[in-house]
Amino acid sequence: MDPTTAAVIAKAAIAAGSSRKVWTGIASVIAALCLPFILIVVCLMSIASGGADHNRAAVRLAFAGGDVGTNMPSDYRAYISQMQESFAQLDGVLEEIEAMAEGEPPDRYLVKAVFYSLYFGADRVRLDERDYTRFAECFVEYEERTRTIEHEDGSTEEEIYTVAVAVTDKMEIFRNLQERYGKAATYEQQSNAVNVWYLAKYGTTAPQEGDGFEDWNGWNVPGDGTYYDLPANEAGGRVVELAMSRLGHPYSQDYRGRGNYVDCSYLTMWCYRQVGIVIPGTAAEQGRYMVEHNLTISKGSLQPGDLVFWSHKPNGRFMNITHVGVYAGNGMVVDASYSKGKVVYRSLFDNDKQVLYGRPQ
Repeated sequence: MDPTTAAVIAKAAIAAGSSRKVWTGIASVIAALCLPFILIVVCLMSIASGGADHNRAAVRLAFAGGDVGTNMPSDYRAYISQMQESFAQLDGVLEEIEAMAEGEPPDRYLVKAVFYSLYFGADRVRLDERDYTRFAECFVEYEERTRTIEHEDGSTEEEIYTVAVAVTDKMEIFRNLQERYGKAATYEQQSNAVNVWYLAKYGTTAPQEGDGFEDWNGWNVPGDGTYYDLPANEAGGRVVELAMSRLGHPYSQDYRGRGNYVDCSYLTMWCYRQVGIVIPGTAAEQGRYMVEHNLTISKGSLQPGDLVFWSHKPNGRFMNITHVGVYAGNGMVVDASYSKGKVVYRSLFDNDKQVLYGRPQ
């Protein structure tokens, strides 16, 4: 396997975590675009859990150190060794920044996760010390402050000093990387960075669908305004009844479809399948289906049973859609809420994050 292919698979596996559902989606896209590689995709699907294990191990070794064993592909071993060397350089820079910090210093896991997402598996010119410094400084702002110094004789004087203040808004961090470091991160790389951060710091992958992504304050991707003059869906009222019948059912991406567990896209898919309408199984692909089949509408045309789509963070998927719910009429929506942990009936929320409206036929 050439390094470029290995890098693509590595990044896809990190974004997918251990979910066979996402691997199936990846396989479908690749198969549609590149039929000669179907057999390779089938092989990848058969070892999806093993690939996820390799990626988890790669993150663990890169962040925690240790010898890279021979049970991994040679490309992985080389990439991990490169990351370990780079992280050692970043640690040296971050120690200097932390010495100037007041309050919480930059999150080392986050700094390294972003670096990992940009450079793991990538062919790159060797970075020097100044490059690592410029990269790490994208995670802080320097401020001049004044303090009073008291001398032994009782006299005082004002002293101006510089402090490093950690940047916590991730969108600001990525803007800094583009403006100060000259590296623009794609939506996929931004999504991978958060996934790696979760894996390294918390031992789990970041949620890919759902509402309540507080880590992405200020993210806003408005819809393109395209809509079609569709007749009201006769099945809409029944869809709302079906969605309401799931109120209180628990939210889980991992267990959706088992017992009463649902996530946002499973709820909408299940409701429509009960009335004989088949839509895809993820929020982003449901949104894509609406656009590609001329099933989008304006917000002012919303009728009970229509679908509302949100983008709460960049995730590299269609229109960066992260959440979907069923419009219930009168400004209300029924959705499987990640932040609430269950299916809820509530006001149509986050107006600035709504990016698409659809009416399946």
